[in-house]
Amino acid sequence: MQRLTVLQRRMSKKQKSSKKRAKAKFAVSKLHKQITNQRYDFQYKLSSKLIGNNQALAFETLNVSDMLKNHCLAQYIAVASRSSFINTLKYKAEWYGKTILRIGQFEPSTKICKMCGFQNKYLTLADREWDCPDCNTKHDWDINVAINIKKFALYKQNLICILHLRNEGMSLWTCEQWFKE
Repeated sequence: MQRLTVLQRRMSKKQKSSKKRAKAKFAVSKLHKQITNQRYDFQYKLSSKLIGNNQALAFETLNVSDMLKNHCLAQYIAVASRSSFINTLKYKAEWYGKTILRIGQFEPSTKICKMCGFQNKYLTLADREWDCPDCNTKHDWDINVAINIKKFALYKQNLICILHLRNEGMSLWTCEQWFKE
């Protein structure tokens, strides 16, 4: 990215419609193409690894257009090209017969305790770690979200209640109540 900034700055200082500006413009476009190819190569390799090592993948639907309005994160979100990565995962999952599970963007996956189901309504993005007041469990934001997304995705497929009934002897009402809180 720094190299791109340097080349764009050099190109802007060249006189318009000159041969040196055309050369600089070609260098900028060549670097753009290289960055794009690197991104797609990384996405294809990562998607192959994820699809090959997992039977199912769960994702949270995000409103990327609203996330891009945050000027601090906009560049990083745009560069990540999440939609093309999700599309790559979808077609590879279909190709290999794997399952893609999605949960809605309004599921409270970030604010629910993975252990007891307590919903902490006062969490902000700055709170990377938090303690559950009910069960006193210390949570890391990213790990807690990943576990909750998995639980929500499996619940939508009616898979998690069956597992809880077999393993922990919970009733169906308790399982449904845990997700409604």
